[in-house]
Amino acid sequence: MTLRNIVAHLRFQLERHGWPAAVGLALIASAMGLQFFGVEEARAHATGLRAEAAALRQRQAQQPNQEEAAIKRLAAIYASLPVSNGALEAVEIVHRAAEANGVKLANGEYRLVREGSAQLLRYQITLPARSSYPHLRAWLADVMNAVPAAALDDISFRRDDVGSDSVEARVRLTLFLRVP
Repeated sequence: MTLRNIVAHLRFQLERHGWPAAVGLALIASAMGLQFFGVEEARAHATGLRAEAAALRQRQAQQPNQEEAAIKRLAAIYASLPVSNGALEAVEIVHRAAEANGVKLANGEYRLVREGSAQLLRYQITLPARSSYPHLRAWLADVMNAVPAAALDDISFRRDDVGSDSVEARVRLTLFLRVP
């Protein structure tokens, strides 16, 4: 069959069945094209989304385990902190370390802070200290090693004279304590 015969046959069928048949044939052809190009792509996308949803469900199933592990770690941290009546012992360690390193401490400020219903107390210690810079560093290193529940919040230095070996420091420590 030649192209001319095919065109003649299609004209004959169009005259015989009318324009609704032509529209129907066009719709069938477009549906077949959509099937080959659009539906397969949509199926592939849906498959990817299903895999992603399964991965999310699996992560959510594992998440309580991670939360339980985090709660256990937090409980271990709280258990490692000294009880609130251990604050005096920690202050004694700070003063003994200062004496051992040749640091002179003046009267400081001591303040106990409790935040809400937390199981944690903060004992804030502000101390003016005077010594040479290396001695101050050694003292703070000893304090941090001897009292793991202590944190150095702030330190400021002042020197009266450029040639002076003596440095005045203002040290703010926080000792974390647990409520018994």
